Amino acid sequence: MKKLVLGAVLALSASLASAAPIPTVVSTASTGFNGSLQVLNDGIVPAEMSVWSSDKTLSWKGTDKAFTFSFGDLYRVDDVRLSVDNNDSYLLEYSLDNLSWTTLFAVAWHYGEVFWGMDTMSTHGGDLEYVSQLDFAPVEARFARIMATGGDNLYAVGEVAFSGERVIQSTTASVPEPGMLALLAAGAAAFAMVRRRRMS
Repeated sequence: MKKLVLGAVLALSASLASAAPIPTVVSTASTGFNGSLQVLNDGIVPAEMSVWSSDKTLSWKGTDKAFTFSFGDLYRVDDVRLSVDNNDSYLLEYSLDNLSWTTLFAVAWHYGEVFWGMDTMSTHGGDLEYVSQLDFAPVEARFARIMATGGDNLYAVGEVAFSGERVIQSTTASVPEPGMLALLAAGAAAFAMVRRRRMS
């Protein structure tokens, strides 16, 4: 019984840990957008159907811009919650090195449930804003980025929030196999015997 209780506690703590927000720093090499980069990760999600070009969003024209989120360390990304202009398409990618990128998911213009303005979407099954088409298997990443891929050429993002947990990388040396230890011990013993004979 104790093992079952312990297992349940561990499973619950693991699920809680995976739901932790991942801290991000936003940057871009792009120019010609309206608003502050900080609105993308300030924890404030614009109201559904609010205007796409406000002080709570980052808005722009064209599909030539990308906004990068740095996690500052290696994280396992479990879920994403984002707010985007409802009638456009967006691409979210992830990377380990900020050079090579892989698609995490694509937001099609018809996803979500609102028909005007900002729309909140989530990959978490328990979220009221869950969109099954965006769901993904957890990935390890140090960076993520979002960009527009099509629509009415007037784009906006109000928030991109990542959740998961930091990946702890082991720095301990691997322990030799027992056979290797025996071989090393035999070698050391043989070396000691040869040295003893030469000294006598």
